[in-house]
Amino acid sequence: MALCIAWGNIQQEYPLQDIPIGLLNAKLLQAPKIQNQRTLRRHRSRWVAHFLLWQLLKKMQIDTALLGQMVLSHTGRPYFAKQKGIDFNISHSGDWVAVVVNVVENGESAVGIDIEFPERQRDFHALLAHFSPQDEQDWFKQQTNSEESFYRCWCLREAVLKSQGAGIAKLSEVLHQPYLLSLHSAYCPQGQLVFSAGLPFYLAVFGAQRSLTQFEAFYWSGKEIVPYDLQNVVYYSVNY
Repeated sequence: MALCIAWGNIQQEYPLQDIPIGLLNAKLLQAPKIQNQRTLRRHRSRWVAHFLLWQLLKKMQIDTALLGQMVLSHTGRPYFAKQKGIDFNISHSGDWVAVVVNVVENGESAVGIDIEFPERQRDFHALLAHFSPQDEQDWFKQQTNSEESFYRCWCLREAVLKSQGAGIAKLSEVLHQPYLLSLHSAYCPQGQLVFSAGLPFYLAVFGAQRSLTQFEAFYWSGKEIVPYDLQNVVYYSVNY
């Protein structure tokens, strides 16, 4: 069993040309039809995500030919076709991109990741009212760091939903019990989630296994992905 995370910033340099052409998909090879700052940033994020996934597969000694077998589910979630026991997920926010790969010998390999880089001020109280129950809102009011607390409520929901390709329209259907460090959702299997506020962005990763305490994290140094000791983490049980 292995779960690994890697992240990087799109402003960094990457030897993207080193990825074998057979491992690239049409979205990467086609330039955006409308070239503005938003579409160019998204296209660059796709390239960086693909590169980090390629690097992570090599680090985990997994056949990188899987990248050429990537397909989309009916909800648009990418996954490796005909490959049981290995799942991956991607998230990007601002100039940051993160990928996660989960490998299991037996059982469910579903994995989900969400990162959020705050780029503007938000009315956290108003947003929470749209998707969280009153007891969670009461918990939020008692927290001293409103930004961190809000993105904790948001990211953990997105991570569990993304493990199955469900969208943010289902946010309110994820029950977050912050005092119990527990999550419940009909849109993901049993597992564990880790949330961290110790990076330039907020991070939540869900894995369909009992414990994520042995996961490995890496970041792009500009030359390679190197290990990172993730700090300031909170663990949640999911559907237990």
